[in-house]
Amino acid sequence: MPMKRTTKRAGRISARTGKPVVPEKKLGPEWVDKRSAEFFSQLKHQRQSKRTKVTVEASLKIMLKDGSVYDTGTCTVLNVSPSGALLGKMKLPKNSFPAQPFTLELVMKGGDFDGMGVEALPVRFEHEHGGIGVKFLEIFVAV
Repeated sequence: MPMKRTTKRAGRISARTGKPVVPEKKLGPEWVDKRSAEFFSQLKHQRQSKRTKVTVEASLKIMLKDGSVYDTGTCTVLNVSPSGALLGKMKLPKNSFPAQPFTLELVMKGGDFDGMGVEALPVRFEHEHGGIGVKFLEIFVAV
């Protein structure tokens, strides 16, 4: 039995492919499908801030909500923006992330970022680089 929709739809796009889905029964003009695809394309590529590619080694701590340290290790900052970063090449003794809310504390070592520390919230896992995308909560200078 097909799912009953409460909202009338003039056009749809596939979440998997980003291409217009041709409805069995046309509900609106052709331009709706085209506009839906354009919107999906813009949404897919929109970032909060522009990213700059870098390669900076960093020490890393995974902190649980209660303040305890879950694991410590190293990572490489692969790109950075005013609002976040992509961390890759993570080396952690436990080789895992906790199954509860956590934050990351990293201190960068080298280049223009030497001594810069960041407390960050994980926002996505990045399988291609074996890492995690983070959003900055606090930026500090490590002593």
